[in-house]
Amino acid sequence: MAIKLVFKNLSELEPVHKRQAVEIFAASFFEPLSFISSNLDIIADVLEHSLVADHHYVALLHGNVVSIVSISNANGRSHKFQRDPLVSQLGFFRGTIAFFRLRGVLERPLELQESQCFIELVATDSAFRGLGISTALQRYLFTNLPYRQYFLEVAEMNFNAIRIYEKLGFIVEERTPQRSFWKPKIKGGKVTLRKMLEVSKIVR
Repeated sequence: MAIKLVFKNLSELEPVHKRQAVEIFAASFFEPLSFISSNLDIIADVLEHSLVADHHYVALLHGNVVSIVSISNANGRSHKFQRDPLVSQLGFFRGTIAFFRLRGVLERPLELQESQCFIELVATDSAFRGLGISTALQRYLFTNLPYRQYFLEVAEMNFNAIRIYEKLGFIVEERTPQRSFWKPKIKGGKVTLRKMLEVSKIVR
């Protein structure tokens, strides 16, 4: 039996859903975020304030968030950090380091055009991986958002992810020697992939 998913922008939902989304994000990217803390709840506490709600889309199953996609566009990035919450949670020294490190990754200007969208992050609750949920969520974006071009980055040696994105219509555009922040232990650099939509399929 097919699972019945509901897709929403995070700004349409309740605070509990934002918390669910940030917990999935923290768990999925624990390794690169472990410099914040070895405790997932603390990582989620630190990150929760930073999510720009209208730059996040989620898949809900039975009313709970099970997958999240973060996007950036010409109007800004998917996260906006404040120093005080990090210092309050982590102390002055660790909080300040975390603030500048996270800003350097998640607030670096991308210089996108109005027709372009950068997919920052894709994460699914570990209990629901392998069911095609994140793929379905991204297809929802392609159908319902007004962008002509979509970009994303993935670790060069993450062949499984690259195959999945190629099935979604992405092509490899550029390879760089810099490793992905989100996959620091995977050897090699990272690749930028691009998907171009036909003009007739773009939502106006």
